[in-house]
Amino acid sequence: MLASPSSPSNTQTRVLLINPNSSFSMTSTAIKALIGLENFSSSQVDQFTASSTAPSEITSFTTEVISAAACIHNLIPLLEQYDGFLVACFSEHPLVEMLREHTNKPVVGIMEASLVHATFLGLRFGILTTNREWEPLLAKSIHHLALDHRCGGIKATNISPASLEDAGQDIVNAAMSGAVKELVEQNGCDVIVLGCAGMSGLESTVQQAVMCIGSKVAVVDAVVAGYEILLGLVAVQKRGQRQIL
Repeated sequence: MLASPSSPSNTQTRVLLINPNSSFSMTSTAIKALIGLENFSSSQVDQFTASSTAPSEITSFTTEVISAAACIHNLIPLLEQYDGFLVACFSEHPLVEMLREHTNKPVVGIMEASLVHATFLGLRFGILTTNREWEPLLAKSIHHLALDHRCGGIKATNISPASLEDAGQDIVNAAMSGAVKELVEQNGCDVIVLGCAGMSGLESTVQQAVMCIGSKVAVVDAVVAGYEILLGLVAVQKRGQRQIL
């Protein structure tokens, strides 16, 4: 549910970060990825975690739909309170379009935002994901976005979203490093996208892996990319509103 919001100034942009699963730890991971950003203090970022009726992790199309249904009725009353909304699930999450049906304010999903961001950083991006079930789902999403020609591969670490914190840092690092090396060495990727909100903050693991093989690779944190793009969209909308006035 919604964390207690702070009192914003009149000039602050108000953003709601939405975690559509019921894991408070994953919400915390996503927020921590934003705290160090230069523009974080200029905006108010509140956090929303789905109720206990939502899945604790999203690992399939079915859990996407269930989580969206668990969130939407609690979110609709909040739409007037914020300037923009960030859906922190790396997928074509149905909640993005559901919210857009109810507001003309910017609603950004971290998957689409991070993949667009990746196309500006290199020629071929690769996606690190969690369980293998995501590989075909993400491939389909990339096709929907017409980015097939820019995708060098999707590689699962075989560590579920819920296990990213519990598996132990050595196990997570080894799994991510192995997947990264395959994407870079075999698939020719020069950008790696962290394909799960729970992977936020693990850029250094990817950078260390590519340093070992002597490659220069950009790393995209999907939550950070989504936040940055959302702030830009909010700013554009606010400028347009001022011009109309």
